[in-house]
Amino acid sequence: MSDVSAWLLSIGAFAGIAFCAVIAARSIAGDPARGRRRCPRCWHEFGPAEGSASLQCAECGHVARDEDDLARNRRSVPRAVIAILGVVAIGIATRVRMLDRGPWSMAPTAVLIAATPALSDGGYRSAGWELANRVRSGDASDEQVREAFRMFIEGDGEARPPTTAWRAKYRDIGSATMARLGPSDPLMRRLLEIPPAFEISWAAGTGPGFASGAGASPPLLMLDADVWWPDGHEGRLEITFADGSTRTAEFRPDGRYPALIVETPPGAIAAGAGGSVALELSVRPLGISDPTRGWKAYPKSVVEVPGFVAADARGWSPVDRAELREAIRPVFDEGLAVWASGAPRAGLRFDHRLTGGEEFAGIAIGLRVEVLEDGVVRRTSRMWWKAGTRSTAPRWLPSIEDADAMARLFDGNEDTDRRWSLRITGDERLARYAAPTAGEVGAEEQVNAWFAGSLEVPLRIERGNSPAPVRRWKVRDAQPGSPR
Repeated sequence: MSDVSAWLLSIGAFAGIAFCAVIAARSIAGDPARGRRRCPRCWHEFGPAEGSASLQCAECGHVARDEDDLARNRRSVPRAVIAILGVVAIGIATRVRMLDRGPWSMAPTAVLIAATPALSDGGYRSAGWELANRVRSGDASDEQVREAFRMFIEGDGEARPPTTAWRAKYRDIGSATMARLGPSDPLMRRLLEIPPAFEISWAAGTGPGFASGAGASPPLLMLDADVWWPDGHEGRLEITFADGSTRTAEFRPDGRYPALIVETPPGAIAAGAGGSVALELSVRPLGISDPTRGWKAYPKSVVEVPGFVAADARGWSPVDRAELREAIRPVFDEGLAVWASGAPRAGLRFDHRLTGGEEFAGIAIGLRVEVLEDGVVRRTSRMWWKAGTRSTAPRWLPSIEDADAMARLFDGNEDTDRRWSLRITGDERLARYAAPTAGEVGAEEQVNAWFAGSLEVPLRIERGNSPAPVRRWKVRDAQPGSPR
């Protein structure tokens, strides 16, 4: 809605209601006789009573009952009814619009831009929400779109980027203005001024992984970044723990898989007390071949991590039966997909639902799945899930691969493919992550064993001519202490 339309709608509604109200009031109040003798039908004036004692109207021929009938107040009931209906109709139309879009739908766009920073509210039917709708629908002018975009970038005193309050108040305006401006608009470069927002928590299902004692697994952090970069940018995240150890990951906000799972170094975060993690994200345009050039680093963020409850290592036993190995074999029948370019170059395909039978009741599965070339490990995947009829969804750590070996695999043929195989090995440390904690699906079913078998099968290879799908997070090198 343009500013002119908004003003006309607002002023017109109030003026219409006022006009109809005045007409209704005057019609009901009527026109008193004030001494005049008038026909009660056509309101023709008779003249003074002394001059004519007749009660018959000379205009329409109606005969009044008496002198009092000639002194009646002149009211227009139909006109009053019509005016009242007009007030009701305008009021209903205005109320329907206000109920549908809120009271800010009656305000001009310029008023919305001026009012939004001064208001504390956001969300549905707020001034910002209405402004975003105007931008999306094209009712806001180009200059108003740019003003709204600058407001989104800068925030206000109560909602600075990238705080939660700022995201709640300005996210709709940001997405609407970015879509309206388009990726080629020079103003879009200002998006890089917005600092990233981080979300960090313990990965679900890692409660038993916090156990102390022999065979304990390190706690897993699940981390993601919320950024507003224009298209064509990549990031690099450096995670620094309290003990000085670091983890590095590459970041593409437009990629698949929403979160990064990171193994914490031993003792870096204390049980119960928790701790902090320093996160430094850098950004640069895509297409720069030198891995050290072009990076712009944001200020380092220190994020608090909640503590966890340490417990003794779970008392369970390894299980390895032929029927279990034979049931796990078809989980990986789809094999390995290898793409023409990209990184990671390959992707392991599997269907964990094939372990949903009764033979897997009470068994946690943690697997190290290795791609071998002539018996040498070239790629490692680490995953876990709870098997049985109450199975849980799989989770996995970032895969580790030899890029040169994956290139050889892609360029191979039927003869060279025979050199490759897939080795699947049960891993207790990974299995500990699979036992559900309280409140999770399957927690009511006791987990008392972990799959400890191992098998090796020929590798099924599926080559694709397209680039590898973009991953949101990827880790090129193994994390310290990670099994390969």
